[in-house]
Amino acid sequence: MMYYIDMPQTYKPANRKCAEIQEYIERFNHCLIASDLSRDALIEEIRHKVDELNKAYPRTKKLVVNGISHIMCYPEGKACEYQYVFLFDFKQVMSTYQFSEKGNVLKSMNDDRLPF
Repeated sequence: MMYYIDMPQTYKPANRKCAEIQEYIERFNHCLIASDLSRDALIEEIRHKVDELNKAYPRTKKLVVNGISHIMCYPEGKACEYQYVFLFDFKQVMSTYQFSEKGNVLKSMNDDRLPF
């Protein structure tokens, strides 16, 4: 399955650590994710970056990342809406369109019979 990230939601950063992770997340704005494996690898990459920042800023609250299809980052403990650092969804690509001289092709991601 293919996914895309439309636009990560970010909130006013509480500190430098939050600003750094938001800057990192912004590079995934309008990003196409090629497979489930790529999605899972991206989630792990984000968790790794958050862990690095937690170590770099030990005097701040530890940040955690949760979710699979809906990713959220917030300070450790109970998450409240006003405490999120960022949020984004992996949205499924339902179809693709490709021009062809033989005829334009609209391909559903669930229909593998059409050539691409």
